[in-house]
This record gives sequence, C-alpha cells and structure tokens, in this order.
Amino acid sequence: MTGKDELSSVEEGTLLPLMEAFYTLQGEGYHKGSAAYFIRIGGCDVGCHWCDVKESWDAKRHPPTSINEIVKNAKKFIAKGDKVKFTVRFKGRELQHSHLGKELMDKIKEDM
Repeated sequence: MTGKDELSSVEEGTLLPLMEAFYTLQGEGYHKGSAAYFIRIGGCDVGCHWCDVKESWDAKRHPPTSINEIVKNAKKFIAKGDKVKFTVRFKGRELQHSHLGKELMDKIKEDM
C-alpha cells in the first residue's frame, strides 16, 4: 500500500494511526492498580494547551494500522494468561470518530 493509499485509508477509518499500544497497570482513577492494555490512536486537530500527549496530534507521524493487527497484538497478553480490562476513552476531536472506537471494541469482544 502506498503512502497516499494509507492516508486515505486512515481518513476512511479502515486503518488507524497507531501511536502506541502497551500492557500496564492503570495508574489513576477508580481502576488504579488494575491491569490495562492502552491503545493510543494519533490525530487531533484541536490542540488544547493542557493536552498531555501533544505528540499524538499529527496522525501522519504514526503508522497506519488495521484494527485486526491492533487486536492481534492485544490478544498476545490474553493468550499468556494475563487478565486485562479493555476501555476506550475519547478526548478532544476524537469524539467525532467514536464509531471507530466502537468498531475496535466490537472486534476485541468478537475475537476474545
């Protein structure tokens, strides 16, 4: 797939600009201390000055990744016997793409 094709696939939502995905312990809030698998998707054109992840703003800086690939990587932790809770949270402009979060969670639920 060429760079142009990848960018149009990101715009269509068939690929997501994956900034990072990692297994960790939740460090704050109600679920503090619980196992968590974080999936951070890049791309936000709001630019809030209080944003704690400004490097996520430019979607072009992050590799376009299929939902199937994201789920496959997350499943590695489940296969090893790790317990994890999946949560999708949207901040800023990502709210306009909440259907992609639902699609990602549906795929995770289907494959687990």
